[in-house]
Amino acid sequence: MFRYAAELVPYHDHGFEDSIRDLADIGFKEVNLWSSAAPLAHHVNPGDDPGKILGVLDKYGVKPCGLTVYGKTQDEILERVDFAADLGIDTLVFDCEANYPDFVSTFLPPIVEAGARRGVRIAVENHLTVPFAADFESGANEDQRWDEGVDTLAQMKRLIRDIDDPYLGVCIAPPHLWVMQDTISEAITFLAERKRLFYYYIWDIDRAYRHGTDGLNFGHADQQLPRPDGTLDHSVMLGTLRRVGYEGVASLKCHGTQGWSFEKIGEHLRASDAYVRDCMKKSQAL
Repeated sequence: MFRYAAELVPYHDHGFEDSIRDLADIGFKEVNLWSSAAPLAHHVNPGDDPGKILGVLDKYGVKPCGLTVYGKTQDEILERVDFAADLGIDTLVFDCEANYPDFVSTFLPPIVEAGARRGVRIAVENHLTVPFAADFESGANEDQRWDEGVDTLAQMKRLIRDIDDPYLGVCIAPPHLWVMQDTISEAITFLAERKRLFYYYIWDIDRAYRHGTDGLNFGHADQQLPRPDGTLDHSVMLGTLRRVGYEGVASLKCHGTQGWSFEKIGEHLRASDAYVRDCMKKSQAL
């Protein structure tokens, strides 16, 4: 059975300890920490005292299950490999940070090698090949897509073929696959068969998304959080995770909470969590 966790990212405008306390109050025992570029969450960063971070987590009975590092240079990601290891985290998540030929030839190999030395797996998210920008949530840079990236199942297959290393795998992001019109359950199965499914986001997308226009704008957070009237039936994907024997992390995620109060974030996460837990029960019968 997979491990159900939560992302810290919805709380990017709020304090670390308060955010961890709220997620623990919802019932989460594992949380993926974020050390990404603004405006994404960057509650923890190299140079911070790992003991203090772990002390806060221990206080609320929470363990760190991953570290997400979007919008960072190669050197900054290498720093975060060591930082993750110092925190006892075994999985680092980021997307394709360069045009694919450069990504697999020069950008990624040193990071995978560093991960192998420190016992940290590298999970590349299947992500639309749009260069990172601070205003990404408005759909910026849709007209600047790279020629090749890691956003389709075919490109995921190519990635793990081109760098066949047990420390390199994929973080599946369902909305990105939905945009590319790939089947999420097929991606889960292919990667799980090859021991390359390292992380999974429980994440939805606004049904009003406009292909070729909206880029990374997946809608407001209430449209990204899994919900009964959402775009995706999460009991299907969670059932697939169960059937393939996935024992890694499946983590509740959304963007789009900028300007939200602490209380509003918690309210929406609690509603989504209740739906996801119901999906988990239903998935046992699928």
